[in-house]
Amino acid sequence: MTTPKDVGSPPDGGADHDDAEALSWGAEQDATYVDAPANELRTPRAPRARTGDEPLASGSLVGLGVLGGVYLLYTVAWLVSAGALPVDPGTSAAAVFSEGLRVLAIMAPALWFAATLWLGQGRRPRTRVLWLVAGALVLFPWPFVLTRSFG
Repeated sequence: MTTPKDVGSPPDGGADHDDAEALSWGAEQDATYVDAPANELRTPRAPRARTGDEPLASGSLVGLGVLGGVYLLYTVAWLVSAGALPVDPGTSAAAVFSEGLRVLAIMAPALWFAATLWLGQGRRPRTRVLWLVAGALVLFPWPFVLTRSFG
């Protein structure tokens, strides 16, 4: 049976042992001792800028396709609703201004989609999708929805 004082004592019964020696391999004084190369601190790499040559992930590609379809439907809806709105040409300048705004309203979804893809080439796909969703909210064709009777 062991007593509590026998548990922590060294085998020779002496109490004078060196703790620093226990943490060393003892080969530092040997002439053939070679230390391993120091491990470099590993830091996370900065994200690489997209060059446009790398393919998109499948989820990003599907998201861009769906949003492209939404923008195409928006363009058609603006075309139909802009053609149905009456024009009151009081003066020739007002008529030209009114027609110019109609053309811009019809082209706005396609321009937003193209500008987002062109200006967002070096950005993350998530950033481009967020800009496309924001454009889908801003360019929603309210005249098309409000002038149609669904009942």
